[in-house]
Amino acid sequence: MSSYHVERSIVIDAPLQAVKAILQNYKEWAAWSPWLIMEPDATLRYSDRQGQVGATYGWSGVLVGAGSMELLEVGDKHLKMELNFVEPFQSIANVGFVLEKEKEGTKVTWSMDARLPWFMFWMKKMMKTFIGMDYERGLLMLKEYVETGSVSSYVIIEGIVTMPEQKYIGIPRECSLKDLPEVMKKDFETLYAFMETHDIAINGVPFSIYHTFDIFKETTQFVSCIPVDEEQKIDKTWVKGTLIAKKALKTIHTGRYENLGNAWMTTMRFARKEKIKLSKSPVGYEFYLNNPHDTAPEELITDIYMPLK
Repeated sequence: MSSYHVERSIVIDAPLQAVKAILQNYKEWAAWSPWLIMEPDATLRYSDRQGQVGATYGWSGVLVGAGSMELLEVGDKHLKMELNFVEPFQSIANVGFVLEKEKEGTKVTWSMDARLPWFMFWMKKMMKTFIGMDYERGLLMLKEYVETGSVSSYVIIEGIVTMPEQKYIGIPRECSLKDLPEVMKKDFETLYAFMETHDIAINGVPFSIYHTFDIFKETTQFVSCIPVDEEQKIDKTWVKGTLIAKKALKTIHTGRYENLGNAWMTTMRFARKEKIKLSKSPVGYEFYLNNPHDTAPEELITDIYMPLK
């Protein structure tokens, strides 16, 4: 057996007891779970008494598989649980939460300790990475849920469509996933300033082309793009081109940009389940249908396209 440990942390602007009360009540998990966000109509089962040792909940669905969780220990500043996976494969994991008071609120550390069967040892690195990414998505939603009372992330899989042809100019970058939001924001500001200075018409909505995602190094190569009617003279460090009309798996995300990872993971899980073969490069596209400067974060709409092979 190949054992592994995963943990991620976040600071939530709320009292420790308020955070703990949500974590130990499984009926609250559907609001912020990084897995149930992918399949909100999955079947859920809860034991009668929640929030105390012995409380359980179970799930089953097409994308989320099947399994259950039991609350084993409730401490002043920690929780211990047992996670039982049934599908897509059988496995047992120990899950824990540690809560610490900080100036900004409560630091939550979410951990998992588990083992893989010997014949799956080669999946250890990938499992740790994907679970870590799931935990990061979940903690972001937990923070939003505790601090605001709701989570602004809604995902719809539209299916296979044909992407329209589109000319564009753009700024290519490579950066860490952590720095991506700020880098992209500055690049779009630069592009819009260029369009205004040169009185160039914008022919559609802005979008991004993601050429690579390195989930192990947590980096990405991408291009921030503005659609144009015709070719333009641009800075030598920029790029220009034409999106070719092609088949792609389309997903629509409504909500904060910080939660876009939910749409990407849902799309990839759906493609794997339906045996849809996706392109390795470019990995995908994000089209931003409204303006974050005059649109509430929870109303932001993003179309995601993952091209087929």
